[in-house]
Amino acid sequence: MGRVAHGLAYGVFCREWTPFEGEADVIRGGRRAFPSFPRSALANAPQLLFLHADCRAWDVPAAPRSVRDVTRSNIPTLVMSGGFDAQTAPSNGAYVARTLSRSTVVTVPYVAHVAFAESPCAQAITASFFDRPTSPNTECLAGLQPPEFEIAP
Repeated sequence: MGRVAHGLAYGVFCREWTPFEGEADVIRGGRRAFPSFPRSALANAPQLLFLHADCRAWDVPAAPRSVRDVTRSNIPTLVMSGGFDAQTAPSNGAYVARTLSRSTVVTVPYVAHVAFAESPCAQAITASFFDRPTSPNTECLAGLQPPEFEIAP
């Protein structure tokens, strides 16, 4: 139902992420990034410590360690990020693209994690990528406007 595919999400998390990063690693990484935060905060998103317990219940076997290898490719690749993505920072787009020599990095402003699902502009860019993989049409980005926010009295 909706846009959340729990089977797919947990299949990826539990196969490709949690087997290679223990709970203590998550807390240590959080502590490095946020040294003044209490452990209770470090155990929550974005560190997602709860996934370890969920994955024990999900019981998906670990992927081969090679799943964590850096991908290097010259295949045209569209790397799309949402400008308001609090789950995967927009700066990750450039990070992902650094080893993809023919990639196009696009940050769609004013949308969150699932840019393609939230933005007709992101959908148009994606469709144009299939027509022109080395130069998708990103002109629609220039016309995007920030959303109106309502602040209660």
